[in-house]
Amino acid sequence: MIIKDNFFLDTHIYLKKIANEIIIPKIGKLSENEVSTKSDNSKVTSYDVIIENELIGYFRNKGFSNIISEEGNSELIKNNEYLTVDPIDGTRNFINGINKVAIMLSFIKNTNCEFAIIYDPIADIFYHTYNKSIYKNHKQIKPQNFSKQIGFLGDHAKIYFKDIIKSYTEKIRSRSIGYDVIEAIEGERSFLTVYGSKIWDLFPAMSFLKLLNFDTNLPDMEFNYSKLEKKIIFYANL
Repeated sequence: MIIKDNFFLDTHIYLKKIANEIIIPKIGKLSENEVSTKSDNSKVTSYDVIIENELIGYFRNKGFSNIISEEGNSELIKNNEYLTVDPIDGTRNFINGINKVAIMLSFIKNTNCEFAIIYDPIADIFYHTYNKSIYKNHKQIKPQNFSKQIGFLGDHAKIYFKDIIKSYTEKIRSRSIGYDVIEAIEGERSFLTVYGSKIWDLFPAMSFLKLLNFDTNLPDMEFNYSKLEKKIIFYANL
């Protein structure tokens, strides 16, 4: 798959259309029959499915034939080239009317991330990685320099990661991995923990955090499936 000129700009325009037509009008305004609970106790809405199907159709038309998505078929991850799709990262926030949600995508090829996208549909801010750089609304940006650690550790994480993050300023997690990464890009969060992550939210997050020069308790930052069962922390080197 070759990323052609205007690919990211066109994708931004398309995601903004989804935000204006679906996400913004419905956030915090869902009826009970539009929300259900999955087997892992996470929430899903009818709009997660609608947006996912829209995104799959859009990217198939762009030439991406191998797609793994949160609400769809996960068997495709066995291939070595695939697009990941998370239609609404932060579904509980979407249900409860909290403006901390994101659309997350990544394109993985041979355990490398060719590009990743995290889109803030409420603020209409489009972040993407490509060619080892980070872009915000299509302008290249540089990683933040942190002077102190800021983030959230639950009681279990404080014990598990006591040798990694010893002193920090607490900032409550957003309950969206994508939005936590946005805060890291903007210098508002210097570490985040990831528990029970799935390929469609971990890999886009990793793409940005790797380029932000964050360290991790992982043995490497390759995009392979062995990471999915781990308790992970990404943190800035001060």
